[in-house]
Amino acid sequence: MATVGTGVITRAASTSDLSPNAASASGDKFTAGHDVWLFLENTSGAPITVTVTTPGTVRGQAIADLTISVPAGGYAVRGPWPADTFGDAGGLVSLTYSTHTGLSFGAWKVGA
Repeated sequence: MATVGTGVITRAASTSDLSPNAASASGDKFTAGHDVWLFLENTSGAPITVTVTTPGTVRGQAIADLTISVPAGGYAVRGPWPADTFGDAGGLVSLTYSTHTGLSFGAWKVGA
């Protein structure tokens, strides 16, 4: 699983600062946060399902993993990703994919 950085959107951010990452076959991770949002783009000809692991619990009960359907030739934007629900022991959010072919993503937050 690859761990990618969270980009910061500022008035001075360059295009390369905001470039999406190619999805990894084994899944990806990014830092959880109340101010972090996720952009997913699918350039393939079929929908892709992205599963977000939810290791958090509510009163000892497991929270079901979140699934996001990214349409063929389309995109999905989701967030925020609070650590108490979506973060693992290291504060990272884990993503897995029905296929990584044609899928790119970025995790961003708005900076000052």
